[in-house]
Amino acid sequence: MEDNFKKTEYHLYNYKDIDKLNKIDEIKIRQLENDITLSAVQYDKDSISQTNAFHSSVEDEVIRRDEHIKNKIDHLKADIVKRNLEKELIEAAIDILKDDERRLIELRYFSNPTNQWNSIALNLNVTYDACMKNRYKIINKISDYIN
Repeated sequence: MEDNFKKTEYHLYNYKDIDKLNKIDEIKIRQLENDITLSAVQYDKDSISQTNAFHSSVEDEVIRRDEHIKNKIDHLKADIVKRNLEKELIEAAIDILKDDERRLIELRYFSNPTNQWNSIALNLNVTYDACMKNRYKIINKISDYIN
């Protein structure tokens, strides 16, 4: 149970950075798609020999490079999809909460910088102890939906 609680808090704390991380990955994808660099082929005296190959080492290098870039782009796109699904899941779970519960989550996990619990309790007009009790109840409730 404690493990799910920590996982849920981790997801909530990272929620506010999802769009920023996606933007970074989108920039990386554009860089990879626009990259036209190609490493030079090294020819040693001993390795040059007559061949009947229908392709060159430069063509092989281009093919390897394209496959490597495609794999990187696919990985970045998969990360973006995963983060977007996580964001949707968190938003759906938070929509289920009551207004006062949602407000506690927003004040603690989505504000930048993170508000202290004393400040949140004051803002919600409850005691610190009530705030902490509500926190555990709310996080466990959200945990049931997102873990």
